[in-house]
Amino acid sequence: MPAHPRLNAWLKLAQGLLECPTAALREDLPAAHVAAFAHARPALFLKRDAVGNLLVGYPGNGAGAKAPIVLVAHLDHPGFWIEAIRGRTVELLFKGGVRLEHAVKGAPLAFYRRGEAKPTGFGKLEKSIGANGRVVSATARIERGTAECGGFTMWDFPGFSVRGGKIVSRCCDDLLGAAAAMCVLDELARSKPKGVAAWGLFTRAEEIGFYGALWAVKERWIPREARVISLECSRALAVAPQGAGPVVRVGDSASLFDPPFTEALRQACVRVQKEDPSFLYQRKLMDGGACEATAFCSAGYRSSGICVPLGNYHNQTGLDGGKKGIGPESVAVSDFAGEVRLLLELVRHGRGLAKLEGTTRQAMAKRTKEAVKAFRAHPLRG
Repeated sequence: MPAHPRLNAWLKLAQGLLECPTAALREDLPAAHVAAFAHARPALFLKRDAVGNLLVGYPGNGAGAKAPIVLVAHLDHPGFWIEAIRGRTVELLFKGGVRLEHAVKGAPLAFYRRGEAKPTGFGKLEKSIGANGRVVSATARIERGTAECGGFTMWDFPGFSVRGGKIVSRCCDDLLGAAAAMCVLDELARSKPKGVAAWGLFTRAEEIGFYGALWAVKERWIPREARVISLECSRALAVAPQGAGPVVRVGDSASLFDPPFTEALRQACVRVQKEDPSFLYQRKLMDGGACEATAFCSAGYRSSGICVPLGNYHNQTGLDGGKKGIGPESVAVSDFAGEVRLLLELVRHGRGLAKLEGTTRQAMAKRTKEAVKAFRAHPLRG
């Protein structure tokens, strides 16, 4: 797919967010970055709830608030909380899903204070302790600088780079999903289209159980008439490879999503492809993990998902063969650009989604009439 004329601007927005260190319930910096993004654009509104979820929306006057398209992405990533320091040894609690065999001794670490982008120190993983095959705690050795109790630890890889046609980062999941939502909101703030209502819901603590999304559901922060799209970086699969386009996600490892809405997303892909035959997309069951669409579907919302295939899911190398360990995550630049382009198509034609959702029902109703007619004309004779 040829490079989109706005791709560099989208990558710059992604870079600013991906360079913010984060972990579950330690999302201070990416949250502050999203808030600054909203404040800099008068066409957008910004709200915060009691637990720190952010809602950024277009238009800023709240028009269309009854049935907006809501793009949901989380601001955390699997990482460690710093619990205790004994000399040069750091005791850590892990928050997120990483298999024990990947958290190998010697994996590089960076230590952070909450709210600060610059690491206080660097170290290496010494020992990982697991339960049910997953990391729950660990010890690390400080090699340079310091670590502080109450802070957090990420794997020590760069926040953002572009190499070999891929965005490479210590944390694509899910800051890149949040960046896609920001790109859409930025385009709307620039062009100021009429009759469009799109929100970005930036949640906390997804990696430890959808906490932010479930709080938003509990508080009824999103209108029931809204259509909710979970934006994720989902583990690349043999049937859903990187570089083959963004994925309309029919479900995750926990549930299947709203069928009519999912079909509407697929038809939007078809419409974009008719305009530009180089546009690529996929429609798959991405069951390498669960996402926030499950939380919204379970609460009765019209919800589905769009994701980009992720390399080294949760920083785990060797998931599909090869040496198991820890490495940076990656997403194809073309998949990210295709995702933003698809989302812009959806929000700009949001009023037509209800019609698209009804096409499957209409087709089946038509075929039912045809079936009745056929069976009346050709009854089964015993």
